Amino acid sequence: MTLRTEPPAGEVTEDSPAGVYVADGDTYVPTALARGPWGDFVSGQYVGGLLSTAIERRVAGAGLHPARVTIDLSGRAALEPVTVTTTVLREGTRIALVDAEMTQGSRAVAHARAVFLRPSEQPPNDVWTTPVDMPPLHDIPTVPAAGATSHGAIYNADDPGAPGADLSTWETGSQKFIWLTYTVPLVTGTELTPLTRAVMVADSASAVVHYGTAGLHFINADYTVTLSRLPDGPSIGVAGLTHYSQAGIATGSATLLDKHGPVGTTVTVGIANRGFHPGGRNGSAAG
Repeated sequence: MTLRTEPPAGEVTEDSPAGVYVADGDTYVPTALARGPWGDFVSGQYVGGLLSTAIERRVAGAGLHPARVTIDLSGRAALEPVTVTTTVLREGTRIALVDAEMTQGSRAVAHARAVFLRPSEQPPNDVWTTPVDMPPLHDIPTVPAAGATSHGAIYNADDPGAPGADLSTWETGSQKFIWLTYTVPLVTGTELTPLTRAVMVADSASAVVHYGTAGLHFINADYTVTLSRLPDGPSIGVAGLTHYSQAGIATGSATLLDKHGPVGTTVTVGIANRGFHPGGRNGSAAG
C-alpha cells in the first residue's frame, strides 16, 4: 500500500460556488465565510474540515476507512492564508496513521491525527449501546442564506417535535440536538466528502453538549470524531449525551447520526471563554 504524496487540487471555474477557502498554490485563503463566533478568527469547524480534507486525500484509493480523527485547536487561526502539511506516521496493511499541521507563517495553529482501518467481515454478535431518540430530519434548504455556509435544525428534549428558530432553543437544562447541513464548499472548486462533513459537524458538538440555561461559555480546545461508517447524505445529526465541567474545564460527548441512524461518536474538550456571538457562526453552532 502506497499513500499519496501530493493531494489533488480543486479546479475553479467561473461557475464554482464560493467556498470558505480559496486555494492559492500551496496555501488556502479564508473568505468572509470562515469567521467564527468567538472573534475575528477562522471557525474551528473549518480548521478541522481543512485538516481532515488534506489527510483524507493522502490515503485516497487505499481502501481504508477513517475510524478516528482528532482535531487539536492549539492556537487561533487568524483570517489570513494558511498552509496544511501531512505526514504518514504508519502505513500498514490494516492500519494507517496520518498527521496534519496547519500553519500561518512560521506559527502552527492546529494539528490533526487520523487513524484509518481496513474494513473486514462484521462479527455476529448483539452488543448493548446507549439508545438515542433523535428528532426527525425535515426538508433541508439546498441554497444557503446570505452569508451562511449551512442550515441547522435545532431541538431540545423539552419540545423535540419542532425545530427552534435560533440557538436560544438550547437555553434549557434538557438534552439538545441539531441536524446540520452544509450548503457551500469548504474549498472553492471542490465538493465536501462525507468525512469532511462529519468532522465539521462534530465541532458543533461543543455547543450541543456545553450549552446551558445561561448560554455557551466553553470554547473548543480539541475534539475527536470516531466513525464506524461514513454518513450517508448531506445532513448529519448530533445528539448530546454527556456534559461534565469543573473549574472552567469541560468535557462532553455526543452521538453522530445520518438518516439511517448512528454512525459514530464525538468527544469535545472545552475551556471557559467569554464572547460567544452566534451571529458570526455562519449558520452553525459552535466555535
